[in-house]
Amino acid sequence: MPISLMRPGELRLDRYGRAVFTLSPDGRAQGESLQTRIWRVTPGNEPERLSDGPGCDKGPTPSPVDNRIAFLSDREQRGCFQPFLIDDGAIAGPLCAPHGTVETLSWSRDGAALYLLVAEEGLDTASCDGALPLAWNAPGDPRVTDGRPVRRLVRFDLESEEATEISTRGPSVWEFDVGPDGMMLAIVSDDPTERGWHGARLVRIGPHGCETIYLSDEQIQCPAISPSGDRALILEGPASDRKLVAGRLRLIDLATGENRLLAAARLDDLTHAAWLSDTVIGFSGWKGFGCRYGRISTDGEVLSEYADDAQLGPGRFAARVEQGASCEMTIRESTANPPEIVLRTGDEWRKLSAFNQHAAAQAPPHETRKLEWHAPDGTEIGGLLLDPGGPTPGPLIVVVHGGPTASARCSFDPGGALQYVEAGFRVLLPNYRGSVGQGRDFTRAVIGDPAGGDWADIVSGVDHVVAQGLAAPGRIGITGSSYGGFLSAWGAANSDRFAAAVVVSCISDLLACNYDCNHAFSEWVADGPAHAATTRALLIDRSPIHNLAPGATPTLFLHGERDRCTPVTQAGMMYAALLHRGTRARLVVFPREGHMIEETAHRARLSGEALDWFAEHLGHCT
Repeated sequence: MPISLMRPGELRLDRYGRAVFTLSPDGRAQGESLQTRIWRVTPGNEPERLSDGPGCDKGPTPSPVDNRIAFLSDREQRGCFQPFLIDDGAIAGPLCAPHGTVETLSWSRDGAALYLLVAEEGLDTASCDGALPLAWNAPGDPRVTDGRPVRRLVRFDLESEEATEISTRGPSVWEFDVGPDGMMLAIVSDDPTERGWHGARLVRIGPHGCETIYLSDEQIQCPAISPSGDRALILEGPASDRKLVAGRLRLIDLATGENRLLAAARLDDLTHAAWLSDTVIGFSGWKGFGCRYGRISTDGEVLSEYADDAQLGPGRFAARVEQGASCEMTIRESTANPPEIVLRTGDEWRKLSAFNQHAAAQAPPHETRKLEWHAPDGTEIGGLLLDPGGPTPGPLIVVVHGGPTASARCSFDPGGALQYVEAGFRVLLPNYRGSVGQGRDFTRAVIGDPAGGDWADIVSGVDHVVAQGLAAPGRIGITGSSYGGFLSAWGAANSDRFAAAVVVSCISDLLACNYDCNHAFSEWVADGPAHAATTRALLIDRSPIHNLAPGATPTLFLHGERDRCTPVTQAGMMYAALLHRGTRARLVVFPREGHMIEETAHRARLSGEALDWFAEHLGHCT
């Protein structure tokens, strides 16, 4: 079973140099929200808990002018988040109850108001947040959706306690920032669904609606207005899912509309950027198997840059180091260290918390090695090998990350692989083309070629481990979730390399998924609209269900019933197709779950199912 961790997240610095953050358990009980709480730590002191629920408390945002902390909670109604305020230890709220759930909030720069991004019922959360339908009212019989739900902005005045709608005159809002004079920039799309996000644009919101400031050919994230209000920055890059943008920094002059990339040749795969002054920007992102962060001037000069073979930030989806005037803090985890709050002191990270000090002792003994090999076309590919020792050659499990614009990196439990290591399996985690951390060209190489070059990268990695004498060719399994599930299903369908597959959050038919899911991933990865004949042909040609070989691999499917990113029908179709061909298959569907399996009992069942499947088909490790 996976090691249970407490998960620090959403860390922000307040104006006094203290870290405000959330702390969450690994899972939740049936019928409950994740029991996340707000915490704060002052360097030199023990962390202190600031909230006690009930429900989920998240999104802590310190005031820019004083000691107050705004946050979101669903303590009034599960799944529907409203704004609250911590002031001198006392909690006030809900401050208002806008029609919908508040997803993010931001302070005005004078601390007089809060700006709220409100999502209406009928939309979905991002795949990184579970891809679940946003619903909190009791379901009707039948359930009726009337109208077109959107994400919209609300300004809440803290003195008058009045909430005012900020009209965009149509477009739905994904992210926003507020300047010193109240000017607002936002990332918007006319289509309010996850599908619309892939083609979102940057706009200035005025009294007459939205004025487009920048339209990118790629995906955009993290709009931020300079302290003086005359310039803005965004990140842009190829991204398979919302919140997964890892790209380049673009600076925009708000008066002239002129824009340019900053240090494009040197800085790539950035996931966060923030103004530290009118001329200096702090950045964070991926690099290789770890992270990078530093500072760059608006002239494009990289003022400082640091790299770390570790995960720096709130989790596996985004790197982020908070850089203040006199300190740098983040959440750090590495292969030997579970996640904790850390402070940069000289060239070292100093721990400010000890929430997971038990976990290091629970981790199975193993060695983590970086591997390099060459794909058939000569491309250099990297991966991590987790080796518990034992007889060689032995059984191997290939854990394929999702996205594909994500990566395997030097975190404490990369890809949830420690459960397999504890059972005695060696584990390979390949960073195939499409992964982040190796530059834009490497990430873009998957576009137009799903289950092509990326699959060759994985197979050549398996061959590399076999050639080293570590893996027995007849005892190799493959597993992955989301796009990792797609590639695992692809391998199960038509490869003779694997004795077993465990497919989590499956995609088996790229064309059908395009019309059944809530986003435009299939069109993104195929690099064209699904109605175009060439795109349709590619989507069919690269779909596992249309490529089932007579000797397909025994496959276990694990899927959330309410997943809107990879609908459960995708697993059901391929399960039925395998049975029809006489291939051993098993389908386990988890009720109430989405793209992520969150309930504690379900997480244990998922782990047990996967381990039992691999033991059955690869043999027990001895």
